[in-house]
Amino acid sequence: MSENTLKIRENSEYSHKIPVREINLSRLVESLFDCLSAKQKLVLSSRFGIGSGEPKTKTLESIGKNLNITRERVRQIESDAIKALKYSEKNKNAGELVSLVNEITGEFGGSVSAGKLSGEIFSRYFGKREISLQEIRMLEAIFLLAGLKKLKADRETKESWAVSDFDKKYFNAAISKLEEIFETSKKILNIEDVLKKLDHSDFFEKYPQAKPEHIANFLELSKKFGQNVFGDWGKAKWPLIRPRGVREKATLVLLKRSKPLHFREISRLIEEFKLSDKKVHPQTVHNELIRANRFVLVGRGTYALREWGFEEGTVKDVIVSLLKSAGGYLARENIYDAVLKKRKVKKATIAVNLADKKTFEKKKDGYSLRTTN
Repeated sequence: MSENTLKIRENSEYSHKIPVREINLSRLVESLFDCLSAKQKLVLSSRFGIGSGEPKTKTLESIGKNLNITRERVRQIESDAIKALKYSEKNKNAGELVSLVNEITGEFGGSVSAGKLSGEIFSRYFGKREISLQEIRMLEAIFLLAGLKKLKADRETKESWAVSDFDKKYFNAAISKLEEIFETSKKILNIEDVLKKLDHSDFFEKYPQAKPEHIANFLELSKKFGQNVFGDWGKAKWPLIRPRGVREKATLVLLKRSKPLHFREISRLIEEFKLSDKKVHPQTVHNELIRANRFVLVGRGTYALREWGFEEGTVKDVIVSLLKSAGGYLARENIYDAVLKKRKVKKATIAVNLADKKTFEKKKDGYSLRTTN
């Protein structure tokens, strides 16, 4: 799979196939329901939360109690009503919409959450992005006409709508490979990095039908994974996906900025990125970071992540460590470059420390550690 293929398409080809329609979804669904009996209309409306009042779906059991019939009888009425809708002449009025539902579901790998599928439909077909729960409920009636089946949520997967021949084996293989990627890397990844790692495995060879849109959608459907406020993915329970404490939130801020930051700036960004609902006090951030091993104080109040290669101690300590690692001698510019990668200081500060003749001995173009007798 090429680099271009790895990029998820922002504007799908389907959005250009069907022009935006001025259509009243409520009237369309009402028209479709005209072929149903009063009891069939009541059952479907209750099941999908369609109608006046709160768009709340009802269970087979609650509908049965209301109609004084068994839940199995309600299920049969629902099944008969769906069949009647599929064979109704007015079904043709929703032809283009049904076609688009199937196309989008296939585009995302055969199974999509109701919210995501509805959002795509309203964006591409109706030209609007803000949709109500009532509209989502009404669209679910169209999903049935498209032949989709509703997959209930379980311990590992969210509720979704799927094509009748949804390849569960392919879905499970993708989830398994994604788990392996995160467990191996042990860090959060953006979707592009996830796809690159997947591309470096044999997954796309084993499953040639796989597409970037499928993988991004499967990440959303699985309860094993989660996405943080910056759009990065990881295991659902990871602290950097669901940060609770100041340390995790500060880590996310530093990763986002990719550079050392003063604790006051970290405090401000935690609030700006809406990582906390409460006021974040700078002193609290400073107190938390100075005690945590993951952070290194690299300047006055400025912190970096240890994984970036920064070290604790004075500038002199860092220079001594560098010279010992290099066998006792380094060129001056090499010392400057190495220190600046580990500490956030000015070159003049490094020069002042190198002037310590008790510790360092100046050579022609560099410095060595002064030997003691």
